[in-house]
Amino acid sequence: MKCIFGIDVGGTSIKFGKFINGELVLSFDARTIIDPNDAVNSIINIITKAIDVNIGKDDELIGIGIAVPGPVNNGVVLGAENIYWGEVEIEKILREHYPNCEIVAINDANAATLGEWYYGSGNKKSNLVMVTLGTGIGGGIIINNKLYVGSLGAAGEIGHIRIFPFKGRPCSCGLSGCLEQYASATGIRRTAYGLRKGKDTVLNEKGRIGVRDIVDGAVAGDEVAISVIDKTAYYLAIGLATIANTLNPDLILIGGGVSKSGDILLNPVKKYFKEMAFYSIKDTEIALATLYNKAGIFGAYYVVWEKISDVR
Repeated sequence: MKCIFGIDVGGTSIKFGKFINGELVLSFDARTIIDPNDAVNSIINIITKAIDVNIGKDDELIGIGIAVPGPVNNGVVLGAENIYWGEVEIEKILREHYPNCEIVAINDANAATLGEWYYGSGNKKSNLVMVTLGTGIGGGIIINNKLYVGSLGAAGEIGHIRIFPFKGRPCSCGLSGCLEQYASATGIRRTAYGLRKGKDTVLNEKGRIGVRDIVDGAVAGDEVAISVIDKTAYYLAIGLATIANTLNPDLILIGGGVSKSGDILLNPVKKYFKEMAFYSIKDTEIALATLYNKAGIFGAYYVVWEKISDVR
């Protein structure tokens, strides 16, 4: 049976999906263990061992799609800091291990976007933007049913829309006031730490605050937790309105771990978006992604399937 692997490389884990005839027949994770002195081979070894172990005697491996946390241009990763990669010719390296296999590399947020667009809640809308809220913020753009990656493969860096450019929080990218510093899990926690000081709140019962703690507090009626959610929604709406004013998509999807907050975050985001967006697009649909941590493997599978289908 002809099979394709979709792989999503992250700093904590590497997710694998084995697809046969378009169906996900196996999915599993492997812990990302990196030797900083040999970061590329550390990850390549994990990937190849996982694939080799899960290829059955009746399987024919015809494709591997690999999603990585950094910009990709013509099969080359331009950099992926959280896995200690600089410029890496990832397609060439994997092709050395699997010479008779179609190899396609893609940015992880773009992969998640394609996965949700084709297999998830994107419903194959012609024009779609997805925002992934995790430790940082990523994004992907579909225009006229095609993924838009830009001239250097770096389109969709939504997390670095500067919502407070002059006196904002410093960002790891070297700028300040980036959306990532306010609406990612990291940014939300930072807001919570600031707002809880001197207040009577359940958040003071926690050492390290998680997004789930904030959501649970807001559901229970804790005023500080409610305020954190409200501010986060306001910040995120600034970014989404900026995107919508520029691209006028059919749909904006919110994915990533933070999206599991559900309607308690989505509803105020929609409210603020209507107040901020240009009048003709204030009713743009905003929804939650549904594939969660499998979106990346579906998207990585899709880019291989699409390429093989084009050739045929």
